[in-house]
Amino acid sequence: MEPDTRKRLQAELQSLRPVLPSEPNHRFLDLFDQFMEQREYELALHTVCDYILEPGSPRVGVATVTQIDRLHALMKIDDQCVQELRSLKLA
Repeated sequence: MEPDTRKRLQAELQSLRPVLPSEPNHRFLDLFDQFMEQREYELALHTVCDYILEPGSPRVGVATVTQIDRLHALMKIDDQCVQELRSLKLA
């Protein structure tokens, strides 16, 4: 991956961090931070998706799902995550 693409990817992923719970030692937030630190960007993205799909998680807006879709395309991830997110009632 080119350095510019990696920087863009890191910035877009970091912008999704506020979707996760902010309380310290929350498993999703901790996982996300660990994956970002280790440059495991696909796993970091899936951590965000998994959290959003958890029962009881706050709803997200269309813009967030669009951003997640764009990141999937950028990383060439082909899974059901975006389709599942779109089937949720969005904020």
